[in-house]
Amino acid sequence: MLQRHLQDTYQYLFDSAHTALKQGGSFAPFGAGIRKTGEQIHTNVDLPIDRSAPQDHISGLIAGFRLDEKENGLIAAGLVFDGRSGADNAAALCFHLEVANGQAVEVIVPYARRAPDEIAFDDPQLSEVQPEIFAELS
Repeated sequence: MLQRHLQDTYQYLFDSAHTALKQGGSFAPFGAGIRKTGEQIHTNVDLPIDRSAPQDHISGLIAGFRLDEKENGLIAAGLVFDGRSGADNAAALCFHLEVANGQAVEVIVPYARRAPDEIAFDDPQLSEVQPEIFAELS
């Protein structure tokens, strides 16, 4: 069951990030989660892009997820940002996803812009990582 919630969160984040990329340019990091009630949430951090770094947004998202967990209970949560990966420093969607049992994965999906609204994605690269969202809970 938790795997399904992890997959659903990834799919939501991927689809939303893909839409943002097709609209042009980059985007500020954002997140999504699934509450214990089954409700899917979308979250972002209201920081000025010109005066903040992606890490500021990511830290804010993690703090927001922790608060939401305390107030509402989360099953899964994750975030995505437009970053770089690999030796060639290629553009990539970078995901951090977790389920409430403490399992965490990082998914890196390199991409190339073929046209302003056409994005070609490479195969996702998946690796297990340390939990950050549910870290205080496990």
